[in-house]
Amino acid sequence: MTLRQQRFAEDVNSAIAVCEQYGWPFTDFHQTDNSLTFAYTKNNNKQLVSICISDDYPENTFITRHDNEDCSEYSNESIKNIIIGLNRELREGSIDRSDSMDTDNSCYEDCPETLDTDEDEEDDDGVDYMDEYDQMREGEEVEINPVLLRDMEKLWGCYGEHVMDYRAFESIEEVDTEIKINLASLLEREIAEAWNLDRLQPLVIRLNLSLSQYLDAPRPPLIQVLHSSKSGIISQLQKVLADFISEQWGRLSNSFIQQLYDEAEQKTQTASCTPQPHCDESSQTAHDRNIARLMEMGFTADQALSALVLNNGDLLLSVNHLMGGRTTSEGQTTAQASDSSLPPKPSGSEYRRQTSHPSGAKRIKKISRLHSVDPKDIPKDPGIIDLTKDGDDFTLVPTSLWFGKKSKRIPSPNLGFLIQVYQYARQRIPTLNEFCVVCDDAHVFQNGAMLKPSVCSRELCVFAFQTLGVMADAAESVATGAEVVDLLIAMTRSACVSPRRDTIFSPYPTVVDPTKSTELALNPKSKDYDKVRKILEIIPPVSQLVQIEPSKIKRQMEEKNVLAYPLLQWIISSNRSHIVKLPKERRLSFMNTSHQYLLLQNPPAKEKVFQDLKKKHGSEFAFHGSSIENWHSIIREGLLVGSGTKLQVNGAAYGNGIYLSPNSSTSFNYSRMYKSGKQKNESASRFLDHGRSMTCIALCEVISHPSLKKSGAIWVSPESDHVCTRFFFVYEAGQCGEDVNTQHKNNLQAIQDAVNFRA
Repeated sequence: MTLRQQRFAEDVNSAIAVCEQYGWPFTDFHQTDNSLTFAYTKNNNKQLVSICISDDYPENTFITRHDNEDCSEYSNESIKNIIIGLNRELREGSIDRSDSMDTDNSCYEDCPETLDTDEDEEDDDGVDYMDEYDQMREGEEVEINPVLLRDMEKLWGCYGEHVMDYRAFESIEEVDTEIKINLASLLEREIAEAWNLDRLQPLVIRLNLSLSQYLDAPRPPLIQVLHSSKSGIISQLQKVLADFISEQWGRLSNSFIQQLYDEAEQKTQTASCTPQPHCDESSQTAHDRNIARLMEMGFTADQALSALVLNNGDLLLSVNHLMGGRTTSEGQTTAQASDSSLPPKPSGSEYRRQTSHPSGAKRIKKISRLHSVDPKDIPKDPGIIDLTKDGDDFTLVPTSLWFGKKSKRIPSPNLGFLIQVYQYARQRIPTLNEFCVVCDDAHVFQNGAMLKPSVCSRELCVFAFQTLGVMADAAESVATGAEVVDLLIAMTRSACVSPRRDTIFSPYPTVVDPTKSTELALNPKSKDYDKVRKILEIIPPVSQLVQIEPSKIKRQMEEKNVLAYPLLQWIISSNRSHIVKLPKERRLSFMNTSHQYLLLQNPPAKEKVFQDLKKKHGSEFAFHGSSIENWHSIIREGLLVGSGTKLQVNGAAYGNGIYLSPNSSTSFNYSRMYKSGKQKNESASRFLDHGRSMTCIALCEVISHPSLKKSGAIWVSPESDHVCTRFFFVYEAGQCGEDVNTQHKNNLQAIQDAVNFRA
């Protein structure tokens, strides 16, 4: 049974238990691996309902009512929530549930502002209609768990009312909370597009919690991650959060969270040198908000609380205090030396960071005021740098983007379980590409993580990835990005037949045998290049595949070789770069080829570092030439410094690093393009001819850092992080590119316009 089918079975059992417990009118349940049928009685007639689930359950679940098949519909809800909705419909809204919070941002239709509360629903006898379950409990008031209520208030107070809505179902003692993540504050536009996410739409984390038991419930809450975009990132994040909540659930309880709240209040009252009166609600909210910000930076709750107390609640000074300011001869920080009224900084292990700094980040830093609430009149130090310019965002850049390796740090529960989930989701989202979509272990790449999420090379993960249907469907990719699929096949074929294939055909395909799912038909541990070459020869040209109905592509390829379609799937899904064929109006006309592509490789953390360096040092554009056989590896493992390694093909006369040139003619030589007497005109074909003499170059953006060595037309960047691919150009046999200089004013303007293109 797959994980999807297991969850479906658990949801069905849970739904049946609810129906039996409260006597709901649903009977005759019949379940298979992928469907559920049941009956209910309406107007003395027995009606049947069929529910069929998809591979991405609970999304795209198909519901059919046999009394009116024209009203079939799709749902993204779990089976339990679907049945709850049907019961509510049958009872004409009789489930007595609390309305969600009064906010314009609520996505629920039962918000107070959308309800007509002036008229009470009445039955035919003019009597108020109540659910049978509520009649049995008449006189017994159902209240929300006080710890849950306080957790919700903490979340709203720290991050704003827009970050969460809720809906309480009192008759079944459950509450759905919807935590909203603003993707625009976490992902750059290029990253979101590569991940197929609309960053302007919030990502919603829905938790189905017990209304009365909350953290004392015996089982972890059901979780759904919802977004308007159909992206594999959503499924990956849902698995990550489900594992996180399951792991934390056994460690948390209502009494434990209440104890943390009580201890924090006591420390707030006693830690200050001067006795403070009891804080009013607004002051406590401001205090919690600042603690939440410091915790997102990687400090413990105790460190955050102590720093705020020592600095009179000022967030700016607290950050600089915790980051470790430069000390004077008397042991004070520079900030304290300039203001003798500030209390001295305590010493000892208590102020160790929860996340350690990498060696390059141990420089003394001064942090600007991050929209601190309740600010004090303290003169602004001109040496302080600004970390954010978004005055409406009450959150900080996640720790993973500051220090690179701490995105799996477990946030402290001191501000409640809901804030813990919110903070963990925020710090995991920007770095999901750095971890395997199956086991969630970090990828091991020579050049760090790549842009697109993928499965790791572990055999168990490969089996799960391919046999559970997680892999992207090759037929769909052929239909939506045929030109890119064509390019990927060309790169793989060139690497496979290259005399240097032992070095450059990396990664080698990992494909499960369709006839025996416990074995690998193509295994990196026992490479068979001839076998791969023969399968590649069987794969029809993409120009023919696009003529075949997508639903028939797999069958027709399997008739020739059962491994043809799985290998095509691997070629597509193992690509970790964002590649888009440029439309005619967006092409760079001076490059003299119709085969032009947008090529992005940087993951979010690396792109942020690049953009920060760009602001400081500026950037330039230059070409990078390399044989097409090398690009099979480059788009999957990144552009590496090959000097002095087995990857080096040409000399390193100008030093070690990535070789670039502002002149395309220089880079063409590195890509093995040699002019002949007879040149072929620019191809009008949509697809490549896959000739042996096919050549290519990339147009890159490089940081104008002092370490960039310029020797005439040869530039060498010793740091791979200072070079980002932007465009890719392919030339068929007989084609030759023109000599283009990126420093020319007209060319530079055209390049910058093309950089702003978004597919």
